[in-house]
Amino acid sequence: MKRFYITLFISLFFTYIHADEGMWLVNDINSRLFAQMKKRGLALTPEQIYNPNGNSIKDAIVAIDGGSCSGSVISANGLMITNHHCAYGDIHALSTSEKNYLEDGFWAMTQEKEIPIKGKSVTFLKKVVDVTSDAKAIMDSLDQLGPRGLFFTNRIERALTQKYGIDPKQEEVSLASMWRGNKFYLYFIETFEDVRLVGAPPVSIGAYGGEQDNWGWPQHKGDFAIYRIYMSPEGKPAKYSPDNIPYSTSNFLKVSSKGIKEGDFTMILGYPGRINRYVPSAEVQEKYEVLNPVISTVRRLKLEAIKNKMDSDGEIRLKYQDKYFSISNYCDYAKWENICIRKQDVVGIRQKEEAELKVYNLLDDISDYYASIKEIVRNKEIVRETMVRGSEWLLYAQRLSSMISGLKRKGEHETLDMSVPEVAGFVKTNYKAIFLEADPQVEKEVFITMFTYLINNVDEKYFSEELRASLQKYNRNISAYADHIFQNSFMANPTRFMRFFTSTRTFEEALSDPMVELVAYQNLTWFNQQENAINEKSGLSISNLKAKYVTALYEMRQSKGLAVYPDANSTMRITYGTVGPLKPADAIFYDWLSTSAGILEKYDPDDYEFNLKADYIPLLESRNWGRWGTSKGELPINFLSDNDITGGNSGSAVLNAKGELIGLAFDGNRDSMGGDLFFDPIKNKSVSVDIRYALWVIEKYAKADYLLKEMSIQ
Repeated sequence: MKRFYITLFISLFFTYIHADEGMWLVNDINSRLFAQMKKRGLALTPEQIYNPNGNSIKDAIVAIDGGSCSGSVISANGLMITNHHCAYGDIHALSTSEKNYLEDGFWAMTQEKEIPIKGKSVTFLKKVVDVTSDAKAIMDSLDQLGPRGLFFTNRIERALTQKYGIDPKQEEVSLASMWRGNKFYLYFIETFEDVRLVGAPPVSIGAYGGEQDNWGWPQHKGDFAIYRIYMSPEGKPAKYSPDNIPYSTSNFLKVSSKGIKEGDFTMILGYPGRINRYVPSAEVQEKYEVLNPVISTVRRLKLEAIKNKMDSDGEIRLKYQDKYFSISNYCDYAKWENICIRKQDVVGIRQKEEAELKVYNLLDDISDYYASIKEIVRNKEIVRETMVRGSEWLLYAQRLSSMISGLKRKGEHETLDMSVPEVAGFVKTNYKAIFLEADPQVEKEVFITMFTYLINNVDEKYFSEELRASLQKYNRNISAYADHIFQNSFMANPTRFMRFFTSTRTFEEALSDPMVELVAYQNLTWFNQQENAINEKSGLSISNLKAKYVTALYEMRQSKGLAVYPDANSTMRITYGTVGPLKPADAIFYDWLSTSAGILEKYDPDDYEFNLKADYIPLLESRNWGRWGTSKGELPINFLSDNDITGGNSGSAVLNAKGELIGLAFDGNRDSMGGDLFFDPIKNKSVSVDIRYALWVIEKYAKADYLLKEMSIQ
């Protein structure tokens, strides 16, 4: 993700070897990789990091909710630490006007007061087995039976479990493909579903600087939260029960209070989500020219529509705080990714490497494919962002429409009422989200904003006849059209909603609702059909083309002796680097550590994102850092290192050379936003919260000293 200045004498060999890039498979720390890590400063052996037959660091690392974030166990009694922004949704869901844990923080001073989080899970990795030969043999046999379909990998996994005699009721496994089918690994895992919130600072600490500081530097976020994992009395994974006991383990991370300095070794273990560093230049170009401009523009418009209402109403702020946070976290990502693609010449670098591949027919076919769908992709992306990701109420209308389609296919019911399990499930699942966690003023404002953008930017030839007729009926007056929908749709009024479903209704009655009608008028189905038609006419399969491309790229790099790693795919990875400063542009230099002084410098009581609670300011001003301060008399807050991370790494343990916890990764810098596609070895930086700041908040602010006593603090 780091930028470097490309000159004629810098070769690809330099890029892929000397940059220390890579989200490496934790089970494949080979001799070459280990030598590089040791050269950087690692003081452990590979077996101390990953050992399928004994204790190792990987046993303390967890994937949260299937890999949306990462976390680590920091006590023998199952304390688990991750980012505040990973816990944001849970804290928000628990918050009310009377007990606003998001604004005021939450600390359970005893285990009895820890709050169970419905649906929360953490997954431990037990071992990884290379099953490439068997998986490919099964693939060949399945190919004889017909098309692969959407769940082809699941079919391979089932066949492998049968071949190896694995009982899914006794052992949990997951199959992962690397390099588009060049390698297959079977992951033996263990998932715990009783996870309880222990502590989290107020949002003014955990998300200090908010959207304004997001992806920037310096930051001053106390981005941490603490959960506890529970197990059955028999020591097994179990769903929530008051009889469950704290997870007992000897495999937990020791915490370092000694601090760090510039040049120190760092490594991060976690579950990075997705990167695409093996995509062809034509796909990078599509992202730059077509997708990112739409995403960044439309999401910013949506945020502005929501923020206008949030700033004027505290109840609306409480309802939309989590949604706004989720959208804003990635709103500017597309914008900064495009800046990085341009500045770092990612397309040019990829094209230079493609010239070495010498697979010209393949590259021509890929270019032809992306050229043929460019217009459709642009218009489809606008529809996706405005209709699918626009007003949430449209999303629920789409879900209702899909449910009805499913009922029609089954043919078991001809009407809708609460006696139909699917209908009862729809009402139970969605009523709260539609009417208690959303606001009609906001949803209408978002709808008008999104629909106006769609009408003004999608080519009219992609409008359905029904949509054209509706626009003509209302003389293209979007506000009038919105009034009609929101005044008459049962999806926009809780009383009408419940009255509709507590009576016996026909499918046609539901489908003729103005909001449900609209999602039928303009959806993604038609665009997908057009893409499929183009593919069939040309005989091109982008899936097959990309698989061949990745194979060619993989084999070329291997033949040149280059280190290769698979794209991140929510499997455990390790990345290593060094603590250090940042020089993003001419005459600009950033130090590697931010301190408490910066919190007070940024403090602004008139700006929500830089406001502080009244009891926090004198605590900072007292400068009572205890054992957590630096040698210069400041409290460390956040630090920079050049580790290679991406989404999913949030909350990942940042470890020193001895494997002790020194921080939690929570962000990247803006110059690293091209990291999904390309690793820049100069300007890539990982932003982490210094563990000493988290410990200081726990001790001095929360007064939750008992948590520190659970930890092994070095």
